Amino acid sequence: MKIRLFSVVALLIVGSPMVFGDVYFSDNFNTGGTAGANSRGWEFIQNDKVTEVGSYFVIAPEYATNNSGPDDGPGGNIDSDAPPTVDGTPSDGGFLISDSDSGDGSDDVGSQAEIWAISPKFSTVGAKEVWFHADAEIESNNNGESVVQFAVTADNGATWIPVWHQVEPQRPLQSVNRVGDVTYGAKFPGAYPTLGSASQTLTWNGIHSRWHLQLPPEVVNKPEVRFRIGYYEPADAWWIILDNVLIDDKKPPMGNETVLSEDFTNGIPSTWSNESIKTQKWDTQPIMYDSGGVLEPYKMKNGIPVNIDLLREAEAYNYKIDLMKEVDPAINPNGTLDGRWVLMLAGQGYAMWQENDTDKEEGANLDTPALDMTTATGVFMDFDSEVLVGDASVSYDVYVSVDNGATFSRIFTYTAAIMDFAEAPYFDHHYFEVPSAAGKKGVIFRFAAKGGDPGQMEGFWVVDNVRVTVNRGTSVSEWTLF
Repeated sequence: MKIRLFSVVALLIVGSPMVFGDVYFSDNFNTGGTAGANSRGWEFIQNDKVTEVGSYFVIAPEYATNNSGPDDGPGGNIDSDAPPTVDGTPSDGGFLISDSDSGDGSDDVGSQAEIWAISPKFSTVGAKEVWFHADAEIESNNNGESVVQFAVTADNGATWIPVWHQVEPQRPLQSVNRVGDVTYGAKFPGAYPTLGSASQTLTWNGIHSRWHLQLPPEVVNKPEVRFRIGYYEPADAWWIILDNVLIDDKKPPMGNETVLSEDFTNGIPSTWSNESIKTQKWDTQPIMYDSGGVLEPYKMKNGIPVNIDLLREAEAYNYKIDLMKEVDPAINPNGTLDGRWVLMLAGQGYAMWQENDTDKEEGANLDTPALDMTTATGVFMDFDSEVLVGDASVSYDVYVSVDNGATFSRIFTYTAAIMDFAEAPYFDHHYFEVPSAAGKKGVIFRFAAKGGDPGQMEGFWVVDNVRVTVNRGTSVSEWTLF
């Protein structure tokens, strides 16, 4: 059923932004637990190939029963077990989860095991475009082999159209293109991320954010649409968590005029402030170390330097890595691909903060120039982000100042909702509406990175394609979150 949200008086009374558009489906999973979701039309299924016990979808705080003991539920290192909302703080109430990490057993490559959550039917009749939004935490195993797929159907499942794939980094070494597996591998549109592609549709990284996907034309203006998300051959993966799911016809929050756009192709601009708390500033490449006279990017792992930017280094030497076959021993002699050290944003300009291996309590603030928003009625900021949170000593946050840098308020944090440290990075495109900046003259956005555990996998943060947009005139925001 299609719900029209359009009530000027009511929305202005409660102080919410005006919403223009249609909502086709929504669920916050706060009613009735798993049984309640089933009664609303959700289907939680697994095929007869599944042997992992306790990995099927449920609505938390219920958790699937398994044979591994009393620690059912996600085993993240952050106190919260709920996914991040738009500002990174955890969502409230129930949420959808498949916790393969807590499941007993492992359905490896070749098992053909499938575990799915399938939404109820909804109509998109009248739509010109359709968007999926959700608070999401999808943890990718740095040396895993599973596939997570988000797909849609307009014919009740007779045909599923892939929208997004997460292929864990070890899977290409297991011949993802083998007979019988092409649906989940090489023939997916867009293929693997190429150097500089910053692909939003196929990744070996996780998701940790308010997540936005545009759905394909095949499900636009259709009477019976469904989506599904789940595992193919979970291979003892981590978890999939969704909350506050919304299907509508609205793009992520953005203004109609761009006032700042930076892709760091020419490095960090001199107009940006790059203030170091100790020794390590934001830079345009990882920290390097001397390996036989050749400088290589690295992170410390148990005191040993580990290459963190495999693809970027290969490009520098005009070497093409084919992830659809075994990695060349000259590049990766152990024949394994560690997802902690391969960047989705490799091969293009970016700003990067990486903790070194000697200093405690170090960090750096990367600030945009001061922006004049005095005529703006709406202010928005979005950016690409790739982040590895190595341990609890690290924090990565986004702030805004509306008084030319005198004070800052946090608008996003990476370390409040559930995650697991030192796995594959998260790769997201974050979107924010920043009402406090509208009408202000000295608006500055800050990327603040801190850490303090030298010599180990503290992590890194890569930021790219930073954009600030505005609306002007008497119009109000056309966006609302769930």
